[in-house]
Amino acid sequence: MHEDRAHSPRVMLLMSPSTYRAGAFLKAAADVGVEVVSVTDMPELLREYWHQDLAVSFANIEQAFPDVVRLARERAVDAVLSVDDAATELAALGARELGFVHNSPDAAAAARDKLIMRNMLANAGVRSPWFGVHPVSGDPRTIAETLEYPCVVKPIRLSGSRGVIRADDTDSFVAAFTRTAAIALDEVTDGGDPQILIEEYLPGDEVAVEGLLTDGDLHIL
Repeated sequence: MHEDRAHSPRVMLLMSPSTYRAGAFLKAAADVGVEVVSVTDMPELLREYWHQDLAVSFANIEQAFPDVVRLARERAVDAVLSVDDAATELAALGARELGFVHNSPDAAAAARDKLIMRNMLANAGVRSPWFGVHPVSGDPRTIAETLEYPCVVKPIRLSGSRGVIRADDTDSFVAAFTRTAAIALDEVTDGGDPQILIEEYLPGDEVAVEGLLTDGDLHIL
C-alpha cells in the first residue's frame, strides 16, 4: 500500500470486454471506497470509446507487461487483479514486479492452461488420467485410431467447460475434435495453431469446489 498519499486506495483490474464479472467487481470497489484503474483486452483504437485506462492484448504478455507496470506506477495503484482467467498470469507478473502481494506466475499459468497443469501433476507423481496433445490442424481420423475410449477432448486454455466433449468411439471423437478445434480457433487472435488436449475419461461424480485462499487459509464459498 502507498501510505504516503491522501487519495483512496486504488486497484488495477484486468478485464476482458466480454466479462460478466466486471459489474460485481466495480460495485464492490465503489462500496468500500476503492478507486479502479481499468485495463481491458482490446485494440487501442477502442480504448477511449469504452472509457478504459489502458488497452492491451492479454494474449501477448511480453508486450502488455511493461504497459501494465508503467500505468500502475503512474497511477500509484495498490494492487493488480485479474477479473477473468485470461489475465491471471499477466496480473501475477505485474504484481510481482511492483512488489505487491501476488500469486506465483507459474501457478497462474498452470491454473489457466490444462496442459501445463497435467504435466505438473504428472511430474509430481500425482495419479492422473493418460493424456496427449495435438494441434487443431491435425487429422482427427488419424488421431482417433491411436486412442482408447471413452476419452475427453478439451481446448488447452478455454474456461467454463467450453469445448469439453466426451468421445466414446472414433466417429464421435472426430466430431468432438472438429467441434473443439473450431471453438479454440475462434478464440485465437495471433493466427497461431492452438492445441487440443485429449485425456482419459474418468467415470464417477464430478465435484466442483470454489473458495478463497488467503495466506494459506482456505475459505470455501
